[in-house]
Amino acid sequence: MRRGVFAVVVGILLVPLQPAAGQTRGLTADDYFAFRFLNDVRFSPDGSTIAYVVGTVDANKRRYNAIWTAAGDGSSEPRMLTTSVQSSANPRWSPDGRAIAFLSARPVPGDAAGETARNQIWVLPLAGGEPRRVTNLKNGASNFSWSPDGTRFLCISSTGPSDNSKLTSDVRHYTHANYKYNDTGWFDDKRSHVWIIDVATGVARQITNGDDWNDTDPQWSPDGRKIAFVSDRTGKEFDEGRNKDIWVIDAEGGPLVKISQSDEPDSSPRWSPDGKTIAFLSPPSRRAHPAHHAKPHVSQHRRRARSPTCQRPRKSPRRCAAGRSAPSSPTSAAISASLRHIRSGGHCSWRSSATAAISPAS
Repeated sequence: MRRGVFAVVVGILLVPLQPAAGQTRGLTADDYFAFRFLNDVRFSPDGSTIAYVVGTVDANKRRYNAIWTAAGDGSSEPRMLTTSVQSSANPRWSPDGRAIAFLSARPVPGDAAGETARNQIWVLPLAGGEPRRVTNLKNGASNFSWSPDGTRFLCISSTGPSDNSKLTSDVRHYTHANYKYNDTGWFDDKRSHVWIIDVATGVARQITNGDDWNDTDPQWSPDGRKIAFVSDRTGKEFDEGRNKDIWVIDAEGGPLVKISQSDEPDSSPRWSPDGKTIAFLSPPSRRAHPAHHAKPHVSQHRRRARSPTCQRPRKSPRRCAAGRSAPSSPTSAAISASLRHIRSGGHCSWRSSATAAISPAS
């Protein structure tokens, strides 16, 4: 059903590009400016409405994104939800479906003149009214999500020493092997960390820190009490390091718990619905190729469980019921997994070329 609705939305967007009957011509470079790029499709909690982003590019190479909504059953025409001159993107429904939060760099009265506008979190009430800017983070917000109870936001924002002092010299001093990106330029002194934002007041709290690593991909636990995220805290991230791990921290801040043990980059932590386990991706070795087999792991204090199978490796793990197998596809590698239960302090693992490992959320 949802795949069909998605196709309807795409079709509606492409209709204006179709030539009138009997008219044919070759494609020109100017046709690119008539394209509409659809992305970030999000269903409302009750599935009745879809929010999505439509992107365009004009002749001045200006890219513009706007948020649209459409009825989930296709019963009404799509409508443009954001109309600001500045782009709006990353629509996220509130848990009760009454508001949509999004990112935009639009200014508000009182903003300091001359400062570079950054993406901030905005909330638009769907019952009517103007969007309200929630955050005012110096370096902007990204990768945000609502808390399960709808009272807080979780997001990533960057901080660094230069936030509080101006550089007095153009000399740069680097102590790591990696010091610049191709095309985008020199690294600055800022690192991305996890923040908690109060939706009602906009009060922001940084709950992770560090000058030698970035924290990414934060995920709420189902009860909103803990947060899982990805970080390479070996201190070697900028020295060709690859050892990203999955960490858990209390939503109020405090000590970290590392739940992954691989020397390879772990990623994409996702909580189980009951909040007792976390699934994440982990390659068994560097540059590993897909594996199509299930290999149970049994050791002391561990009992063997039936092996579930998921179809298609993904950027984020997909959870499958133990003992069930999704049909394999000859055009995509299947993730064959073995699930291990450990009676005391252990973890479960989905094993493949990109192993989806499940660990307890302790």
